Amino acid sequence: MPGLGSLQEGYERIEVRYRERPDGATLTYATDEPALVNALHDWFEAQFRDHGDHAESGH
Repeated sequence: MPGLGSLQEGYERIEVRYRERPDGATLTYATDEPALVNALHDWFEAQFRDHGDHAESGH
């Protein structure tokens, strides 16, 4: 899975924020390390590809 190795090595340097919403919840991932930002983008893009047409970006 693209980005997974970098995320496994650097997960402690990624801040994850959870916020409840009336229609569900929002997770926000933040890091100051460009390599981890790229790994997050790569991993999420792979998730969208794997889950087909019903996956939605930006929600």
